[in-house]
Amino acid sequence: MPPDSNTPAGRPAADAVHWPFGPGDAFAQLRAEDHRQALIHSLPGMVVWPLVMMALAFAFQFAGGFLWALAGGPKAIIHLDTVAFAAMALAYFAFAAVMWRWLQRDGAHRGAFAFRPLRASDLLATVLVMLFMIFAAGRLTIAFHEFAMLDPGMTLSGGATRDEVSNVDNFIHSNAALWSIILLTLVAAPLAEEILFRGWMLPMLVARGVPAVFAIAISALAFGLLHTPQGLMVMTSTFLLGIALGIARMATGRVTAPFLGHAANNAWAVFAVPAILERIAA
Repeated sequence: MPPDSNTPAGRPAADAVHWPFGPGDAFAQLRAEDHRQALIHSLPGMVVWPLVMMALAFAFQFAGGFLWALAGGPKAIIHLDTVAFAAMALAYFAFAAVMWRWLQRDGAHRGAFAFRPLRASDLLATVLVMLFMIFAAGRLTIAFHEFAMLDPGMTLSGGATRDEVSNVDNFIHSNAALWSIILLTLVAAPLAEEILFRGWMLPMLVARGVPAVFAIAISALAFGLLHTPQGLMVMTSTFLLGIALGIARMATGRVTAPFLGHAANNAWAVFAVPAILERIAA
């Protein structure tokens, strides 16, 4: 009997790992045993990749601020907020490029970056994610925040102020140009974060044998923790968003729906919610 083309030479077929991805999943095409093993053993990336993302964000922000100062600082034709948003967007794009190059070594880039083609199921999943975020996650976030603030001493024990704990980013009222806000919040951030958390981390956990429900929860928790500096409310809503996007990823088998759902949620949070609150206040 000829050897299985999917089993590297010298490795018995009996050593082949169980591959939990069905034919509709982007990672089903990862057939070579050594490539599958590489994905399974990439667990340290759960710490390394977020650190790389934060390091790139810091580096690009620093470089952007430095160039802005060289261009005249407050006298420059572009506001510092615009520079900051554009620098963050470039950092996210750079991070996606680094992940692509690294995952390409073992073929995992095709699964982690599986965006095309756009299917009706992706659009349906996006709609369901938004319905959950608007009608359920928002209420859950506020309820959890109110519960946490029943004893502010516990929540603020790390030295944060009440405003910092309750902080919700108000990007639309910054001095950044609209194009830079859109580029960051609707394109760059959803792209890089979905590649990391739903494109790579979630499938990696599933490949290691973690039940899908726990893999979704773990990747969503990591997603929420990344947003800790933005405050308790943002961290909570981001965790809930991660749950919804993780379900969408497992249901559709690709990151298209999570990317669209993430971008749609950011559009809702950054543009729609502030406008609604202003109308209510008026």
